[in-house]
Amino acid sequence: MTFVTDQRSYLHLSLKNKDHYSRRHGYDFITDFEAHSEPRSPVYWKFDMVERLVKTGKYDWIWWLDFDTLITDTGVRVADVINDELQKAENPNEVDYILTHDCNGLNLGSFVVRAHDRSLEFVRRALELRDEAENSAEKKSYSEQDAMVELLKEDPYAGRHVVAPQSRLNAFPKDIPCFENEDGEWKPGKFILHFAGAWAHVKGEDPTGQLMKKYESDIIWGDWKEFY
Repeated sequence: MTFVTDQRSYLHLSLKNKDHYSRRHGYDFITDFEAHSEPRSPVYWKFDMVERLVKTGKYDWIWWLDFDTLITDTGVRVADVINDELQKAENPNEVDYILTHDCNGLNLGSFVVRAHDRSLEFVRRALELRDEAENSAEKKSYSEQDAMVELLKEDPYAGRHVVAPQSRLNAFPKDIPCFENEDGEWKPGKFILHFAGAWAHVKGEDPTGQLMKKYESDIIWGDWKEFY
C-alpha cells in the first residue's frame, strides 16, 4: 500500500511499477490519493491506512511502501523476505513489524506489518505518544518516525519487531549516501530502491523525479506477457 496526495513528475512510473509488481505476484495494491488524518500531519495517514486494512481481515501481512520508491527486482516476493526475517527472530509468532534503519536510525519508507489486533495496539499507542508530545509544555513536533522510535523503547512493543538489513527492504542509491552500513547501498539486482531525502543530496528542481528517471532502466520487470 502507498499514498500520493499531489501531482508529481514520477506519478506514472511509481504507480506502474507497484501495480505491475502486485499483478505479477497476485497481491492487492492499495493506493490512497487523499490523506484524511487531519489535524495530524499527512504522514500519519499511513497508520490510518494500516488500521483500515487490518480491520478488513483479508490479509496476513501488509507492506507499506513510500511513493518515492521503485521495486527494482519485481521477481522478489515480499512474502519470502518476511519469512526469511521471521526465521531470524527468537519468537517469530510475536513479531508484528519488520522495519529497517538508514544512517539516521528508523526509516518508515518501507516496512511490513502483521495484520493482527496487536498491530493496531502498536499504531494507536504511537498516535498517543504523538499527541502527548504535542500537548506537552514543550509542544514537541513528532513525525510518525519519532513516535515509533519512542514506542519501540516500551514493553511489550520493544519485543514485537525485527530490523531487517536496509538492502532487503529499503536500499538507498549512491546519490543519497544515508546507509545503515555498507550493505545499505542499492546495487543492480537489489529488491527496493528508495529516494528518501533526495532534495538534500541532488541539485535541480525535481530531485526525486530526476533519480526516478535515472534508475528506471535498472528495473527488472520480467516478461510482461506472463502477467497481463
